[in-house]
Amino acid sequence: MKIGVLLYTFSRIDDAKINLEIIRNVWSKNDLLKDIKVVHSYNGKKEWWPEKYLEDELLYLDNPGHFAGAELLINEGIKCFSQKYSEVDYVIVLASDTWLVKPEYTESVIRKMQDEQKYMATCPWGTTEKDNMWKMGMAIDFAIFDLKWSTKFNLFPIRYTEFKEKYSEVFDYKNEIIYPERVLAVRFKQAIIKSTSMPSDNLVTKVATEHIYRMTEREPVHDEKGWFGIKKGRKMYFPKIGLLTHHEAKPKKDILKNLKLTIGDNAKKLITSSDLSYYNNGVGKLRFFKSGKEINYGD
Repeated sequence: MKIGVLLYTFSRIDDAKINLEIIRNVWSKNDLLKDIKVVHSYNGKKEWWPEKYLEDELLYLDNPGHFAGAELLINEGIKCFSQKYSEVDYVIVLASDTWLVKPEYTESVIRKMQDEQKYMATCPWGTTEKDNMWKMGMAIDFAIFDLKWSTKFNLFPIRYTEFKEKYSEVFDYKNEIIYPERVLAVRFKQAIIKSTSMPSDNLVTKVATEHIYRMTEREPVHDEKGWFGIKKGRKMYFPKIGLLTHHEAKPKKDILKNLKLTIGDNAKKLITSSDLSYYNNGVGKLRFFKSGKEINYGD
């Protein structure tokens, strides 16, 4: 079995470097993950990432915006795998700030996907109460795809931009955001319809669900509202499976320090630095500038 990793990055360059060090130096101790191909899709400034670090392929891409940019990174990364590394069986998709320090969990998921004929591994992009992935969308920052099935039945490209252009008025009228996680869920159903003899449209959701390995260990991705309706936000750390998704440097620094893993030079710099202002060039939450004004937006 051959495994690939698609890493996608905009501005979180130090996150991406440490992620690559984890993949090469921590995952390499696992038999299934010790010899993998890494495609890095990147759409930040070229001077931030002027050359390859530990990846096999580095793709420089345009940045049409937050969601559209993420879609393009994923689409082109999967395209690279299907054209250049078609021998790969499963592709692990990771956002640059999404680290997996327990590769044995990833291995167990992939082996179950193979044994149980699952075409994708993910979890709902929701909460404990709202856990229907067909309504909340599917996590993309950490997901695993059967490459050959995905290629054959056109799961990619996600065509998020196409969907947004076609239906934006409806969503604007309802004052809702069009999320790539929800469009991916639509595309997965469409791929299932192409790949399966479906006796009734009523069975599409049921059959699609049967072919997803649901990573319940990561659920819920988002916390419920707390006291007085205050929303706690994203859950960033899942110690049982070794998943770190923090957007800030300090919590990752503290966790890595306690784990005492041999990772690499960039991880060592994070752990030993008292001043973390250098990290990701000081970027915290994703942000952009318009008319000289900084505009922040979340996940």
